[in-house]
Amino acid sequence: MTRPRPVYLVDYACYRPPEHLRADFRKYMNHARLTGYFDDSSLEFQRKILQHSGLGDETYLPEALHEIPLQPSMAKARQEAEEVIFGVLDNLFSATGVKTKDIGVLVVNCSLFNPTPSLSAVIVNKYKLRGNIKSFNLGGMGCSAGVIAADLAKDMLQIHRHTYAVVVSTENITQNSYFGNKKSMLIPNCLFRLGGAALLLSNRSSDKRRSKYKMMHVVRTI
Repeated sequence: MTRPRPVYLVDYACYRPPEHLRADFRKYMNHARLTGYFDDSSLEFQRKILQHSGLGDETYLPEALHEIPLQPSMAKARQEAEEVIFGVLDNLFSATGVKTKDIGVLVVNCSLFNPTPSLSAVIVNKYKLRGNIKSFNLGGMGCSAGVIAADLAKDMLQIHRHTYAVVVSTENITQNSYFGNKKSMLIPNCLFRLGGAALLLSNRSSDKRRSKYKMMHVVRTI
C-alpha cells in the first residue's frame, strides 16, 4: 500500500464585496421595512435575531436585495455568483502566481444555485483551464459542502501527481431569501450574507516551504 501524498494549502482568498453592498444593522432593518413584505411582528423578530446573531456591521448582501422593488432574478443570481467567484479566484491567482494550465483539479460548491452551464464550467471557460481538468460541481449539500469539497480535492490529489487543486466555496442568496411572515423561515434572511472563498491545494513537494498549512485531517459532523 502506498503512503498518502502530503497535501499543502498553498494559499487562500476570501471575497470582499464593494462598500455599496454593505448591509449593516440599521440599513438591513430600514430596507426590510421598505419592502412591504413583513408585518411589525416579523420585523421585530428579525431585529432580535440580528442583535443576537454575532454579525457585525461589515456584512454584505447582493445587489438584487438592495433594490426596491427587490430583483431576485436568475440573471441577478448569476451576477452574484460570478462577482464572488471571479473576485476570489483573481485574488488567489494573483497572490500565488500559479499558472492556470497547472491546475489539474477544480471543485466548486454552491448548494442553492446550480445553473446550466455549471459554475465549474463557467470557471473553466473564464480562466481557460486545461481541457483534461478534473472538474466537479457540488450542489444541495448544505453547510457541510465546503468540507466535502476540500476532502474531495484532497482525495483527487492522492491520485493525480504533481498538480494543483482549486476549491471554490460560496453560497448564493439572491433567489433564496424569504419574503413572508413565518418566523422560522426568516432566520436564514438574518444569518446568510454575501461571500465566498477559494483554496489552492498542492501535492508538489516544491510547494512545501511556501504553503500556509499542511492538510492533515478533514472531519465533518452531522
